[in-house]
Amino acid sequence: QGLRRDLGLDQTGRNAGAVWPSLRIAVNADSLATWFVPAMAAVPETLFDLVLDDQDHSADWLRRGEVRAAISGSSQPVQGCDCRPLGALRYIATASPDFHRDWFGEEGVTAATLARAPALTFNAKDQLQLRWAEGATGCAEIGPSHWLPSSQAFVDGAIAGLGWGMNPQALVAGHISAGRLLPLINAQPLDVPLYWHVSRSIKAQLAPLTAAVVGAAGAVLQPL
Repeated sequence: QGLRRDLGLDQTGRNAGAVWPSLRIAVNADSLATWFVPAMAAVPETLFDLVLDDQDHSADWLRRGEVRAAISGSSQPVQGCDCRPLGALRYIATASPDFHRDWFGEEGVTAATLARAPALTFNAKDQLQLRWAEGATGCAEIGPSHWLPSSQAFVDGAIAGLGWGMNPQALVAGHISAGRLLPLINAQPLDVPLYWHVSRSIKAQLAPLTAAVVGAAGAVLQPL
């Protein structure tokens, strides 16, 4: 009942028509799929209205005043907001064993083979495959791509051999251990820093949520 009280809402009992506060937050899909839900569950009697957007664009929702907080890849505070680091979401370039053999088995993972092999891309804002390719080979170029706007479909598509893609380590560690997926290059992860941006006007009221977000992120993300 603390958040309801802090936001000036009535505190009648749950069974007496209580009005729970609703918080609109921008979050990237992979954070939602890997660690953000426990943070939500740690703040009871609160409704969440989540806007999904790429971590490189989620702060735009705050700039427009359409959300109260955001998970963003930017460390630059939005005007009127506070920003704190959460950690880095680690991604692994993965593919099925058969796909790896068919597309990379003879030549290995090179700029030339990545330019031919089918890839998986979340949406037009997703630059992770290009960023990893540039870091691994020095060339930011990938081959033809499937468009799969779902974190779980990304994993399923890689297992099915549709293409290679950047999957959060937290979602694929078990599949790698079981041999269903292979890293394209061992010891070549991509760490994406994430930051919690919250509107300063309700910073105090959202302190319990901020604490929950920091705690949930710390259980999954890599230290910055």
